[in-house]
Amino acid sequence: MSKIAVFTNKESGLCDFFDAGKFLIYEKKSDKWEITGKPEFEKIIPSAPAQTRKKVGELLSLIEGCDIIAGGLLVGIPYSVFDMAGLHIFQIDEIKDSDFDEMLKEIQKAGAQNDLKERIIKEARPVETSTPGIYSLDLIALQNECPEVSSKKAMADFLENTPFMELRLICKHIPPWIENSGKYEIKSQDKDGKVSAVITRKC
Repeated sequence: MSKIAVFTNKESGLCDFFDAGKFLIYEKKSDKWEITGKPEFEKIIPSAPAQTRKKVGELLSLIEGCDIIAGGLLVGIPYSVFDMAGLHIFQIDEIKDSDFDEMLKEIQKAGAQNDLKERIIKEARPVETSTPGIYSLDLIALQNECPEVSSKKAMADFLENTPFMELRLICKHIPPWIENSGKYEIKSQDKDGKVSAVITRKC
């Protein structure tokens, strides 16, 4: 079960990070969030970047085992330190069980979306149609979903290693590395900024 570290002032009131001097550690038990720790620390006064980073980094041992850090304004070096440590960061206006539950839902949703995206990227390649030997790929739709997938990543291995009769490609333009390779016959139509191409290997 996730644990949440809420930074507060010494009186347990929500505040911005540089006004904080205590963490309230929340853990869900029997469908209710309970405080399981109240580690205190000296308020960090912003100073030289290296010194500030060092002091913030020393706080990580106080919230070991927490997946989430929440509180008032948290920016700059402190944000970077907690983010690099793998903590999910939330800004909150009050401490409520329902808000904590929403944090978990957001994290789970983001995780599911990342898993789906990773699977899409891993499987990004032309797929065989109902006609054996004829493959298709909508590169526009793929790159709208995953902009980091290049045309080479999606097709280079396929073109090099997969026996195919033709590849039906939808794209914004024919990738130059395919068009200029001299290996393929390309028939294409351009309509409304969308290119529909049929690619075959030259004999």
